[in-house]
Amino acid sequence: MVTAGDVIGYMGHTGYSTKENVNNIEVVHLHWGLELIFDESQKESNNEIWIDCYELTKFLYRNRSETVKDEETKEWKRVYDMKDPAVEEYERVN
Repeated sequence: MVTAGDVIGYMGHTGYSTKENVNNIEVVHLHWGLELIFDESQKESNNEIWIDCYELTKFLYRNRSETVKDEETKEWKRVYDMKDPAVEEYERVN
């Protein structure tokens, strides 16, 4: 489950590449996508369903939060917890 302000990835140049800038990408960026999978047979087939994440990206950007790095785990965390009643209800029920 992802809520606004969660760290969803880290900035970089290359994605799956084994060395920096192998794709001649000079701008540091975060490449991400969302695929709907209803059955395992859909994975890596002609039946893939990809979602345009632009609107979701704009929503997350509008609701971003300051983050800090945990030096022990090297993970980034939100400074302030986000309270979303819908998420809290979902977690309570499930």
